[in-house]
Amino acid sequence: MSEAKLQHTDEIEPFVIERSSIREGFRREGESGKCEYAISEELGKGYARVLSSNDRIQITDFEMMFHQKIDVESVSSTASVDLFFCLGEGAHWNWNVQGMKNRFDFETNECFLINNAKGKEKSIVEPEKIYRFMGVKVHPVAFHTILQNIYKEHNHAVKENRYEIFGKYPMTPAVKVILQQIRNCPYDKSLRSVYMEGKILELIATYVGEVVWQNGINHRSVNLSKQDMSSIRKTKEILDQNIAASLTLNDLSKMVSLNECKLKKGFKEMYGKSVHAYVIDQRLETARLLFEEKGVSVSDAAFLVGYGNLSFFTLSFRKKFGINPGEYLRHVAK
Repeated sequence: MSEAKLQHTDEIEPFVIERSSIREGFRREGESGKCEYAISEELGKGYARVLSSNDRIQITDFEMMFHQKIDVESVSSTASVDLFFCLGEGAHWNWNVQGMKNRFDFETNECFLINNAKGKEKSIVEPEKIYRFMGVKVHPVAFHTILQNIYKEHNHAVKENRYEIFGKYPMTPAVKVILQQIRNCPYDKSLRSVYMEGKILELIATYVGEVVWQNGINHRSVNLSKQDMSSIRKTKEILDQNIAASLTLNDLSKMVSLNECKLKKGFKEMYGKSVHAYVIDQRLETARLLFEEKGVSVSDAAFLVGYGNLSFFTLSFRKKFGINPGEYLRHVAK
């Protein structure tokens, strides 16, 4: 069983694998400063890349599969806030943090935020398991600066040095688009740094906004019970899983056992927009993701997200993004 020890300073490290005892299993590729590594055939297969790094924020992109179980031990002299996005088949870790053992399951298309404190952490990487994810490591001071006004606005305090409004949630189309754009950054050198910094702020803002919505953390004036809120969250799950389906408010009301009036008012109160507006927004974000990831045609994208009228899809897309879908496909999603 291999063991890796990762040391951290008071700034975000440029690349932790360089400080690991398993670094012999990685060969560096590309030009100096690119931080692009491939795993040797003896150890497994895959790669690890740092897409952007400075003293406040680091973005990493991983796809790894090891032939043997690997124990990883990290010792952090400073705290950090980490965002993880699962882009593969899922991942499972057995963690031992300061003597407390825990198993963490991270499924496909899930994202989560973790507040990493100082100290020692041990985890186990399982063999023959594909780990495919992106990570964003943020210096806690920078993260606190970004979020302090959000906490005040939503009356939500930090408890026990943990960011309680965050958890493990499905990735939304909007988040997936930003991740795809980060991975496919069209710029180099100084322009790359400017682009990445802007995208990271956009990613954090979108993630925080989506999590606040998914938790329903808003100023509620509608009298909603816990069961009502559970039904409304279930409504959102149904919509997310059936984005192209033509579901009426009546259909949804029956599916979640909540009367239409309370569902209509409660959904808007919890998520900041009506059911109809939410569906339109998610359809258009999904279409944009299809352009970014798959390069599908405008007509195919319209059909896949539930639009039967191409002209109406074009009008809706332009209203949301300020550009026709055809122009977006040709000039933005390239």
